[in-house]
Amino acid sequence: MPSPQKPGEITHLLHAWYAGSSEAEAELWSILYDELRRLAGGVLRRRGRGAAGRATSLVHKAYVRLLGSDVEWSSRQHFFAIAARAMRFVLADEARRQLTKKRGEGEALTLDDGLSEIADPLARRPEEVLAVHQALAKLGERHQRLEKIVELRYFAGLSVEETAEILEVTPRTVVRDWKSVRMWLHGELGASE
Repeated sequence: MPSPQKPGEITHLLHAWYAGSSEAEAELWSILYDELRRLAGGVLRRRGRGAAGRATSLVHKAYVRLLGSDVEWSSRQHFFAIAARAMRFVLADEARRQLTKKRGEGEALTLDDGLSEIADPLARRPEEVLAVHQALAKLGERHQRLEKIVELRYFAGLSVEETAEILEVTPRTVVRDWKSVRMWLHGELGASE
């Protein structure tokens, strides 16, 4: 994660951006852009796709979603949590487009339609990305922290330590919750051992 020159600089810029400062937005974007691109590139590389241009595209699409949100940023950690959610929705939208193109318009999709085992936390198929996205909506109604862990680990590609920092929990809690949510997803998606 980026480390600003002065403690609290990113939080200060986030507050100024929320208040409407275009200068703060530009400065914030210049500080965070490379970090967001690195995260997006890592996610796409692990999915077996060409990462360079696609990472830039993912970051830009996530940024457009962030611009359209009316979030009052509380901290750097809050920003990265929301950015991970934006990446989740961008990837889910991309998966929907790929499936629509692949299957043709009008064919219904189901959660277990063509899914392979979800043992790998970074699925390689659009069906899996979309199925995880849909299952997370259900999970988020009951366990928001578990939903956030999946967003940060699966969709933003953050490490256990980075996820713990953002959620303000211990790395041990993230590991425990990650195991738990992966088991839940495995059962929810109907994958067989």
